[in-house]
Amino acid sequence: MPLDERALAALAHSALALDVYCWLAQRLHRTAVTGQFLPWPILREQFGQGFGLVRKFRQFFLEQLGQVRVAYPEARIDADQRGLMLWPSPPPVPERVRAVHLPAREHV
Repeated sequence: MPLDERALAALAHSALALDVYCWLAQRLHRTAVTGQFLPWPILREQFGQGFGLVRKFRQFFLEQLGQVRVAYPEARIDADQRGLMLWPSPPPVPERVRAVHLPAREHV
């Protein structure tokens, strides 16, 4: 999955923000149309094992997510007290149209 180098540079000050950006970049474009809900305890297991309380993790995660959203504005995410809802989103770097050159056919 290609990542936006400008986004990586903007988020370089925070390991969590970088992790979340990379995770969303590869995850959101594969999310089902119906979305996917992830509760805070599951997210804490993946991103915040150093946090004892889910409440503290949620607060810090949401701060970092705010920065990620600026770097990846196409990301469709809803957050509430229960967790995150991920919605299908375009990748952070649009796919490029590639020209395919086919070999010339030989006439027999």
